[in-house]
Amino acid sequence: MEIILVGKQASLDFEVSVDSETEQFFLMDSLIDELDLSPLQKCKNLILINISSNSISEINLSPLSKCRKLKHLDLSNNNLIRIDLEPLAKCTHLESVNLNNNLLTEVDLTHLESNRKLRTINFDYNLIHDLTISSKIQWLNIEEFRLYSNNLRKIDLRPLANCKKLREIDLGDNKLSKIDLKPIFNYRKIESISLERNNLRKIDLSRLENIHKSYVLCTDPHVKIKGLDDNQEKKRAEIVFSKGVYYSDEQERLLDQYFQSEKEEKRIKRESILAEIRKIENDSTNIF
Repeated sequence: MEIILVGKQASLDFEVSVDSETEQFFLMDSLIDELDLSPLQKCKNLILINISSNSISEINLSPLSKCRKLKHLDLSNNNLIRIDLEPLAKCTHLESVNLNNNLLTEVDLTHLESNRKLRTINFDYNLIHDLTISSKIQWLNIEEFRLYSNNLRKIDLRPLANCKKLREIDLGDNKLSKIDLKPIFNYRKIESISLERNNLRKIDLSRLENIHKSYVLCTDPHVKIKGLDDNQEKKRAEIVFSKGVYYSDEQERLLDQYFQSEKEEKRIKRESILAEIRKIENDSTNIF
């Protein structure tokens, strides 16, 4: 059974709508700012949950630990300021997690280390500066790993060394000043590595093997690429900039300005939500 709830009354209809036969649950564009997922505990056959495009700032995923058949979770386009992924550890069929466009600053992926069927992880357009990835991850089927437009200053790709089906990794529009690609670059499956709009000055490919033209290393034109031989240098456009778009200095400045203003708006929005949460907590404390 498929449940689709849209609009302001959606959350009111939530509890009475789901049952043990529900396989797909959609609650989108409903302007809700909080949601109790407890009714989903009885949905033993649930495969897909889409609660995107709302205004949720906090959500407890604990009830989802009962949804052992869950494959796809979409919480994108909300106002989430924090997320605990631990309950998803028991969702052994999980294939995709989408938290694109939220207000997260810290993400711990350790709890997903045993989700062997994961194919896509998407945390694009957040404010993440602290990312934890377990060295014991078993993502044998991961294909896409997306962290575009965050605040990462560093990332260790060594935990991804055994993700041999990885096709795409997007770390563009962060604050990375250096990166070691060796853990991921030697797989024939890799199609795209995006690093544009960072603080990189050079990328060293001299120790990398299996460089071939099907790789797309998308970075900024000013970044120096070390380690390409003459033959590879001739194919530089294919290897390095095949996804790149070239702008004038003024266009680049305006684009940077735009991206930074977007992040600043997110930061202010997050602080406002946190202040409201603290106020509610203090008011509750004063009552007692």
